[in-house]
Amino acid sequence: MTKNLTEINCLPATKIYIFCPAGYATGGPEALHQLGAKLKRLDFNAFMYYYSTPGSVDIVHKNYEKYNVPVTESIENSAQNIIILPETHLLPIFDDSYKQVRKVIWWLSVVNYYITQNNLTQSLQHKKHFKLKSYLGKYPTASFGRLKRRNDVQHISHSYFSQVHLAENGIKPIGRISDYMNSAFFDMVNEGTPKENLVIYNPIKNDVFLDKIIALTPTIKWVPIKNMTPAEVAALMNKAKLYVDFGFHPGKERMPREACIMRCCMIIGKTGSAAYQQDMPIPEKYRFDKSEDQIPEIINRINECLTNYHELVKDFAPYRQALYKEEDQFEQDIQKVFVKDK
Repeated sequence: MTKNLTEINCLPATKIYIFCPAGYATGGPEALHQLGAKLKRLDFNAFMYYYSTPGSVDIVHKNYEKYNVPVTESIENSAQNIIILPETHLLPIFDDSYKQVRKVIWWLSVVNYYITQNNLTQSLQHKKHFKLKSYLGKYPTASFGRLKRRNDVQHISHSYFSQVHLAENGIKPIGRISDYMNSAFFDMVNEGTPKENLVIYNPIKNDVFLDKIIALTPTIKWVPIKNMTPAEVAALMNKAKLYVDFGFHPGKERMPREACIMRCCMIIGKTGSAAYQQDMPIPEKYRFDKSEDQIPEIINRINECLTNYHELVKDFAPYRQALYKEEDQFEQDIQKVFVKDK
């Protein structure tokens, strides 16, 4: 196990550098900007440090200019300073340029960590004596075995799912900090919009399992959330009665939260963070295994949600209320982890 710490002590002069892919707009980068903005609001010296990716365009994506986090292009290699790394960008851990800096990994997505590490391993494994050299630490592969031996690296989980996964691999996070829903989405809630018998889903996140359910329910109007602007997604969710998601949830996904905010009933699988009440607090009767024998019951629950929507949507009120309080919880969690040391 790594050292059992519960906070990160920050001196008045401590600088916190948040590593973020440049010009990239997804849930992870937004969470990183939210962290930077909130740390600044709490009077910490926080900066965004952008690194390039194949999809990089601008340095600061226009969606995140509103967070107004200072940007830096250099990092002071001092033991009083901190770098915060998303789990998809762990090369700085092995870079002597940051040898003195305290290092913190924020585990936004368990799955993306494995994808990144597998891609890195595949790019290196053709090299001579790769296995031996990797074992000896000659290559910057951040296996859990290597990470838990690094006393200079601390870990923050983003979801309960990532917290559990880290513990299973011998790492105890110093805390859990989730993100929060963009306030612009709350502004698009329209409770006066009549609900229609629409079932919405994300075709990118789902697979043949949901395709089978759709094929077996030809009288139900299924609407994919695809090639839509945020305003169009909000308009659709305002009208829909039910959101169905049997995709893998690598972290606390945004679309299920958006659907709940828009007063949709939900039917969810049991993979990734969706399996845990701590990450998605909905009644268990709306959570199903992805198995063939569950399909008849899933279809029955879908029909129940459509025919008895006004009663069953009440089951999701506690989750919806929690989503409205996410930003307050975010700030509280940051204050538990980042502590000012006078």
